[in-house]
Amino acid sequence: MELADIQNTWKEHDKMLMENIRINKEIFKNILTERAEKKIRWMKAKTIFSLILPPIFLIIFFISKLEYRPDTNFIVGAILFGTVFITSYIWTVQYFIKLSEIDFKKAITTTTKNLTELKKYKFRNTKLGYMLIPFAMIGIFMVFEIPFFSRNSILPIFLIFATMIVSIYVNFKFSINESFKRINQEIIEIEKLEKE
Repeated sequence: MELADIQNTWKEHDKMLMENIRINKEIFKNILTERAEKKIRWMKAKTIFSLILPPIFLIIFFISKLEYRPDTNFIVGAILFGTVFITSYIWTVQYFIKLSEIDFKKAITTTTKNLTELKKYKFRNTKLGYMLIPFAMIGIFMVFEIPFFSRNSILPIFLIFATMIVSIYVNFKFSINESFKRINQEIIEIEKLEKE
């Protein structure tokens, strides 16, 4: 009788232990999911900021400093700048839409796939955006009749391109990689918990 009681008690403790382990895994998974969702929310907030701020600056800048002229330089410059601005703005809107589609309530493989696609999209559009910046700069120079190769414009052009090079390095080396790397670490931990 005592051996049977001990076995029953042992089985009950084993069930309780397994239930505690399951609950702990679920809690840990929820914590990891919440941290990943928090990072996605932060990325959304930065994207919203980058959607709101440029049009405001653009309106203020062009209303206060711009003199409209019907000459070729002004029209070509406005078209160059406007094309680059609108294109990059559309890319930012599309990025925000893709970012909003990430849902950690879906299967983890779907979320991982969506994040990988989002990272590729961000890298590609950031590269293309940096390639288009010189055209936007040429457009601004043409609109405001700033000479390209005068003694007075060499320093500003140099500073603009130096800033652009530093920005490219920081964006591709740290900013984009780090934001997705942290989320991927959380997803790997969640996948491990689901497999156990």
